[in-house]
Amino acid sequence: MKYMLTLLVVTVTVVGAIDNKTAPVDPVILPCVSHTMKLGDVVLVQSPGYPARLTNKSSCQQNIVCQSLSAKLGVACEVFNLEDCDNERLIISYDTTSSTLCGNVKPNGVFPTNAMKLEFITKGVNDSTGYNCSITCLR
Repeated sequence: MKYMLTLLVVTVTVVGAIDNKTAPVDPVILPCVSHTMKLGDVVLVQSPGYPARLTNKSSCQQNIVCQSLSAKLGVACEVFNLEDCDNERLIISYDTTSSTLCGNVKPNGVFPTNAMKLEFITKGVNDSTGYNCSITCLR
């Protein structure tokens, strides 16, 4: 059974045709595939089925790239609740660095790279809520 890591793209604003005021754009949900961002873009990355409890033996890989080579990627997790690393984990890799994340310590911060790979894996019986994180392409 194949699962998806939900990637929600939020485009900040567009100009209204009548009053020239800015209006929010409806977010677009992308499947678990590679995604290229522009400076200022924000994507929302969630565990499969979030906010429902995690399911057994799900996995997903997501490659996120900001078009600007000098950009950095900001990560902010509203929710991050995974069991022990044996059963549930999110691996964030960039350049030659890789971090395996589990538990409830949020991986918030700015990563000094314009590209990262997210790999989510569950192996056993799960009772966690998962994660809900935004990733922003920064200057």
